[in-house]
Order: sequence, then structure tokens, then C-alpha cells
Amino acid sequence: MGTPDPAVELQRWLTTNIYHHKDFPVAELASIAQKKNLKITVIVPAREVAKYIGGVLSKTVKPLVDAQIVQTVIAIDADSADKTSDVARAHGATVLQRAKIATELGPSLGKGDAMWRALLETSFYQGQQGSSDNEIIAFLDGDTGDPSPSHLIGIIGPLIHHDSLQMVRGSFDRPFRSTNGDIQPHQGGRVTEILARPLINAHFPELAGFRQPLAGEFAARRGLLESLNFPVGYGVEVGTLIDAWRLVGLASLAECDLGTRQNDHKDLRQLGSMGLTILNAVERRLDHKVPNGKSLNGKMWLPWDRDYHVVSAVERPAVKDYAIQRKRTIPRPAFVDVPHMLNFRDIGGLAVDAGGSVRRGLVFRSGDFRGLTAMGIQRLLSLGIKAVFDLRSSQEVEKLRMIGGDSEFDVWSALPDGPQRYHVPVFADSDFSPGAMAKRFRDYSSKGVEGFERAYRAILLNSQPALCAILGHLAGCSKAPAPIIIHCTAGKDRTGVIVMILLLLAGCPKAVIAKEYQLTEVGLGAQWRAEAVARLLKDPVFQGENREGIERMVGARREVMEAVVDMVETDFGGVENFLTRMIGINKNTLEKCRQVLRIEELQ
Repeated sequence: MGTPDPAVELQRWLTTNIYHHKDFPVAELASIAQKKNLKITVIVPAREVAKYIGGVLSKTVKPLVDAQIVQTVIAIDADSADKTSDVARAHGATVLQRAKIATELGPSLGKGDAMWRALLETSFYQGQQGSSDNEIIAFLDGDTGDPSPSHLIGIIGPLIHHDSLQMVRGSFDRPFRSTNGDIQPHQGGRVTEILARPLINAHFPELAGFRQPLAGEFAARRGLLESLNFPVGYGVEVGTLIDAWRLVGLASLAECDLGTRQNDHKDLRQLGSMGLTILNAVERRLDHKVPNGKSLNGKMWLPWDRDYHVVSAVERPAVKDYAIQRKRTIPRPAFVDVPHMLNFRDIGGLAVDAGGSVRRGLVFRSGDFRGLTAMGIQRLLSLGIKAVFDLRSSQEVEKLRMIGGDSEFDVWSALPDGPQRYHVPVFADSDFSPGAMAKRFRDYSSKGVEGFERAYRAILLNSQPALCAILGHLAGCSKAPAPIIIHCTAGKDRTGVIVMILLLLAGCPKAVIAKEYQLTEVGLGAQWRAEAVARLLKDPVFQGENREGIERMVGARREVMEAVVDMVETDFGGVENFLTRMIGINKNTLEKCRQVLRIEELQ
């Protein structure tokens, strides 16, 4: 069979894959999204857009948040001087700063880099629960002057309705607003018409049907986005469009008419640099035209400046590849790559006071097992886990079982080499997940650490069953240490306190323990925190609570653990006194545990 005729393929696509935002009533979208258990995240790249972003969030995004279609809203800022982040936060967005994500790559280099960093930070490869197949990521520009729910409805609607679609691009009428305020219909989108459209028709005729190949409004399934390279600048839209077409085919792409969109227009002399960025992205995707996908010269001579303007030709690699590689280089103690498991890491490798370190491959910590997959089971089997100590309450366990969240764990534990599960709740009959703890300890949200101290003291005073079981297991395997997992719901509070006791017993200094605790923020990731904050803000218990306070509730600040270590010393006379007098463990058992937990050399 010959190569399909691009014109025939295009005409077929135009009859089946073009939509209008009015095709998707909000109530219908909400019902379908709920039935399919879809998770929808909105990411808004933002830089010096304080006068616009409030409208984008309140008028475009909020109606779909209120309809329970969108669960997470992220604004990815660039330390804007005009308080863009404050406005975004006031309108319900979780604000990420580009400069604080993937710092090993240096400064953020543009819009595409911001989108990529936000995708990386919220990636399931960072430790998120669930599958990338049931999450839709929607990108919206932050500088829209006439925001409307249609701008978001149109790009997620087809994806919610049609499982066969992987990416939906927005299209709209782009009027041009002159300096005197006059509106000229259809005269916006100048770079599209003079550069992008001719390039696409010449080199990628199958994609010629897209009205706005440079549209900043588009959505896709996370699995596809995490498989794409991202040009760091204005080439991101056309680059991801071409790569998505090559990866999943034209039939998996669609375009939706979003109505009209008005934004600020760039000066004419700025358009040349934009054009070179876009040309760069297209040129490196021309088979056999540019050897090895090399880009063009990334600079342009500007006669009026009598100098070159440098345009970055950098592209970020696929998130799924970069994030896994990055995990391998996270400073010790390392996260362990168990697919879809939340906050899973080895506490080994930490330095102890008298020299040596905590034994690696012995004690792992994590959240619950709701994201465990068959691949994850194989990884856990390779770690040789023999015992799992579950700190959750009976209420939490039953709640997860009712929705099938423990089904894969049951498969794992039933295998010949599977683990023994020990249910040793810190609080037998009470939900003590991060959200529930926040309700019990309202000063949990204060800038100080007093709320956390009270909460963690309660954990310590109720930890006897868990500590007796864990330390008894460790003391009994001195000849052949048997690896274990300690977990609760998120692997943050109860797990954090129990692990603190083990590390104190091993001889780790306070600073090391506090740093290990803080790694939980990496393990849970920005998206988990954003969703937890969103749930708490909707709870009547927290009416009037400020967002920053709620964010502290679900965080893992180093100073919190430093204060709790001090509390063990001052209030209980040190870890050994606490374990012998408060928990009832004899010194012989403690010494055996200490010998198992630590080795004499640094790992």
C-alpha cells in the first residue's frame, strides 16, 4: 500500500475532528468526567500578568472548578514583580515558581520551559497516585483580556467525551486592537499567518486544517504530554502539535472553536524573534532536512539595535524520561522507583553521629498502596520486602477497601514471596490522615510549629503497638535483616514520627532527620498538595482559613521535625528513655535494633 494522500486524510479529519465549545454542556461534562473518574488539571503559564490572571481564573476556570470538573489549578509564575502570584493565589490557584523547579537546569528559558516544569512538578513520575491515562492537562494563557468558560470547556470537552482523542487544540477569532482602541476583526495572529501556516502547509500538510497552530489554549492526556519534547520558548505550541501527530496520528488530534480571544499584541519588531523561535522548532522536525534534528542558528541580527538578539533553541526532553532519570540522582536517602506508589523511599544511607550510616534496603516508607500496579508488585518483590506495618486506622483501611484501593496489595501479599501485613494503627478508630489531623489541631496552620508539636506528641503517645511490632521485627532479624515498609495514608505524619524514632535510635543527628522528613514534600509532589489544599478549603471546618495556612498543614517543614526531635529529648529524656519507659521495650531489644539499623561504613 502507498503512502496515504495528505489531502484525503485532511478532508476526513475536517469532517470528524472539528468541534465547537457549544457542543459540550457543563452538566454533561461533569457527569461523564465523574463516571470515567477523570482528573483534570489546569496549568496557566504566568509572567507579569496581574491585571489579567484574576479574570482568567475567575471567569474561565472557576465555573468548571465549581462544577467539580477541574480538580487542580496551577499558576506557574516567573517571580513577577507585579504580584501576579498574589493575584493567582487569591483566586484559588496553587502557585509554582519556575526558578524553584528542576533547579539543576538553571533559569527558566521561556513559556515552553514554564509549561514543561509545571508538568514535571505535577507528574505522576514525581510520586503521584493514579494513572496518567485518566488525567487531562489543560494549558491556558494567562494574558487573555476577554476570559470565558468556553476557552476551557472547548479544549477539555472532546477529551472527556471521546476516549480515542489524545490532544485538543483551541481555535478562535483573533481581532486586532489598535493603540487607539479600534478593533479590527480577524487581524490578530500575525505570526500564524505570515510564518506558521505557510510552513505547516509546505512541510506538514496533514496538519494544515488547524486554524491556530500556535494557540496557547490546548489540552491533552498526561501520558501523551509526558512523551513529548517541549521547546522552551514560543515554539512550544507548534513543536508539541507536530510531535503529537507523529506519535499518535491525526485521528487522535482535534480542534475546537472557542469563540473569540483578545490579548495584548506584541510590537512589530518583536515578531521577528518570535518567528525565529517557531522556525527553529519546525526546522528541527523536518526529516532529512536538518541533520540529527539540529536547530538553526539561535540568534538574529537586529539592524535597529546593531546587535544580535539570541533566541534559545533548547528543548526539554520528555518528562517521563527526564523525571525517572532525575529520581536516580535525587540526593540520598533516595526515592525508589515503584510505579504509581506515593512517597516511596528508603531511609538508609543517612549518616549517624558515631560514624557509619543507616543500613540501606532495610526500612522503606511510603503512603498507602492505592496506586500499586502489577509492575509495582514486581519492583517490590525485587526489594525483598517481608513485612508491611500499616499505621492507618481501621476506618481508613475500610474506606480504601470499599473502593478497591487495596486490591493489588492483596495480590502481592498472597504471592509465595509476598509480605506479611501487620495492622498496627496509631489511632485505632479515628481517621488521622493529613486532612483529619488539620481538623483536630487548628493551630496546625500557624507559621510556628506548635500545632505540629501537639499533633506529633499525640502520635508518640499512641505509638506503642506500632513501635513494639516494628522494633520486635527488627530485633528478631539481626542475622539476616528482612526489609520492611512502614506506611500510613500519605506517608507524612504518622510515618514521619515513627521513622524519626528509628533514626534517633540509629544515632542520626537532628539536622539529618529533619532533612529526611522534608523530602516528603518531594515525595508527595505539588499536585498532591494542591488537591489536598483544595479539599480542605471546601470543608466548612476551614471557612475563613487562609490558603497559606492550609498549605502549611499539608507541608513537611524541616523546622517542624527539628522541634519534635527537641521535644523527645526535653520532654521524654531522649529516645532510649522514651522507648523503655513510655513504650515498654527492654534495652536488650533496643541494642539489637540499633545493630540492625546501622552499619559502620558510609553507604
